[in-house]
Amino acid sequence: MKFIIKNWYRIGGGLLLIMVGWLIFAQPQMSRVQWLLIFNFMALLAHQVEEYQLPGGAPTIINRVVYNETTLADRYPGNELSICLVNTSAWVLYILSICFSRAYWFGLGMIFFSLFQILGHGLEMNIKLRIWYNPGLATTIFLFLPIGIAYIETVTNRHLLSGWDWFFAVLTLLGCILVTIILPVQSLKDKSTKYVISPWQLQRCQQIIRFAKIGGAKR
Repeated sequence: MKFIIKNWYRIGGGLLLIMVGWLIFAQPQMSRVQWLLIFNFMALLAHQVEEYQLPGGAPTIINRVVYNETTLADRYPGNELSICLVNTSAWVLYILSICFSRAYWFGLGMIFFSLFQILGHGLEMNIKLRIWYNPGLATTIFLFLPIGIAYIETVTNRHLLSGWDWFFAVLTLLGCILVTIILPVQSLKDKSTKYVISPWQLQRCQQIIRFAKIGGAKR
C-alpha cells in the first residue's frame, strides 16, 4: 500500500505507455466517441505525470493556492494518502465513461471534469502565484481542451444529447468534484499526518515558481 501511495502517478505513467502501445499495434475498431473518451483518460494520466513527476511540484502548489495553506503546505489539507485517493478514484470514473460510452451524459460529465482543470491550472494558480506556468497547465491546454472540444462537437453534431443529458452531465461534474476531490481531502486532512508530501515535491514547487515568476525570479 505504501508503494502505491508514493508511486501511483508512476504506475499511471506506465499504464499510459501500455495504452499507447496497444492503440498503435492493436488498432482497435471503435467509434469516434469511444476514441475521444480513451484519449480523455490518457490525457488524465499524462496530466498527473506532469503534476507529480515531470516537472512535479503540484501538491504543495495546490495546498497553497486552492486551500490557502502556507505554513503546512507539505501535509495539509492534502497529503500523500488523500492525493493518491483523489487521483486514482478519478481513474475509475474515466474508465467507466469508456465502458459505458453510449451514456453520453456521463461521457460529457467526464469531459466537463477535464475542462474544469482550466479554472485551476489556467487561471487560479497562475493569477495567485503570479506565474505563467504551473505543473499541469500544458496537458490542460494541449490535451484536455482540444479533446473536450472534439467530444462536444461530435455529440452535438450527431444530435446525441438532449436537454436532460446536459443537465445530468453537470450533475456528473459536481458529483466527481465531491467524490474525487472534496471527500478524500476533507475526510483525511490532518495536521499531524504521517503521509507528508515528499520534500522533492516542495523543492520542485519552489523551483517552478522561481522559474515561471512573471517579472523574473525573486531575489
